[in-house]
Amino acid sequence: MLSIQSIYSLIERANPVARRLLWVVTLTLTSPVPFWLLKKIWLGEVESPPLDALLLELTKLTLLQKDSDGEQVIYRFESKVREACQIWMNEHPAEKAQIENRYGQWYLMPVAHQLINAPSEDMFFDQTLQQSLPCAIKQISIENYQGIIKTSLTGIPVDSQWLFLTGENSFGKTGVLQAIAIGLLGKQDKNKILTDEDCQISIELKNLGDNQITHLGDPSFTHLVAYGSSRLQIQHKTAQNDISEKSTTTYSLFNTDGILLNIEYELLLWYLTQNPKYEMLKGTLLTLLPKMADIQIKDNSEVIYIERDSKDNHEVYKPMPFDKLAAGYKSIIAMIGDMLIRFYQQQPDILKPQDFSGLVLIDELDLHFHPKWQRKWPLLLSQIFPKVQFIASTHSVIPFLAAPEKSVFLKVTRDKVAGIQLEQIQIDIKNLLPNSLLTSPLFDLDGVDIKQENNQNLSNIRT
Repeated sequence: MLSIQSIYSLIERANPVARRLLWVVTLTLTSPVPFWLLKKIWLGEVESPPLDALLLELTKLTLLQKDSDGEQVIYRFESKVREACQIWMNEHPAEKAQIENRYGQWYLMPVAHQLINAPSEDMFFDQTLQQSLPCAIKQISIENYQGIIKTSLTGIPVDSQWLFLTGENSFGKTGVLQAIAIGLLGKQDKNKILTDEDCQISIELKNLGDNQITHLGDPSFTHLVAYGSSRLQIQHKTAQNDISEKSTTTYSLFNTDGILLNIEYELLLWYLTQNPKYEMLKGTLLTLLPKMADIQIKDNSEVIYIERDSKDNHEVYKPMPFDKLAAGYKSIIAMIGDMLIRFYQQQPDILKPQDFSGLVLIDELDLHFHPKWQRKWPLLLSQIFPKVQFIASTHSVIPFLAAPEKSVFLKVTRDKVAGIQLEQIQIDIKNLLPNSLLTSPLFDLDGVDIKQENNQNLSNIRT
């Protein structure tokens, strides 16, 4: 084994990119290092020696061990070498200061940040038309958040408008959505603390066309809207304190008593001031609610909703206020209204909803909806917000029937050793009906689970 001085000398003789790689691996990482991470730091910046030659040389020097884990080749420094390097650094403050001045704190960054610290290539579904969404997530790395010990997801195509998240109850779908929000905004949303855990969350994304890497909200990402499973209650016009306490961007994703921004107040205000946003918002809601004949302002003081008869579109029902509508309608109006208000606040120079860009997180997309509405929901949202990327969890197969062509399907799994894991399911669903989707890797129902419990004769089953 080389002495620690020889190791330090070896690192210092390497070119700048190689030094960065060696210091990161030697001093920081405490878990196995994937080959692709070494390659990412090295590739494209070094002309010679080739990466394979460097790894072979380091292996011969016993600085590296080679391990096998399925198809992934992993290299890592021995712990005693790492410990020796740390001791040597502490005993040589001048050299340590020189390294920190030269590389900044890069080599001391958390593992989650290192995973995506070097920008990755953009991935596309359509290689012939490589056009990304203005805002789109490229990769995610999460450590030490709730039940997530360590998980990452790479290579998400930037031309995908929908990322669907599945998984059994209590497996961590909500936690993944919360982690994404924390990675983009940080551990605090205005005055509301989102988490006090010592977590490390990094996200690489396209931000208005430019590549950006955020680590616990640094640098900040602003075009984000998030919804938890409670999204029926809108803020009362007289309860202004609710805006700051329970109406932050992420409050409903982390709490069950979230209050959405009052779209009715905005409708009334825009109507009275003849703001063109009134007609834009009204038209958007009527597009989303085809059974709604009209939305009107009564006596310049109240928003009322007029629903069509389901059998005769020329007949309408008695006008009703928001709190008398069915839960499905209330959910759509409240969430879309809140979404539009927040996007208008974040992007004040934009008038048409079709021009908004950003990310929207939705927990339990299917909640409150009849299957017919579950099927329409992704299509309608894509139509209204064609430049927005949606990341949504669901327990239902029905929204998958309307999944846009370039959708990504993610699955959350959980076990005692690995904790919560996030993986991308490579599946072509365009020819699959609900029963096939249920038995696919997305939902994992087997033949026994999918048949009727009281069925006594398999030959009578109708497919």
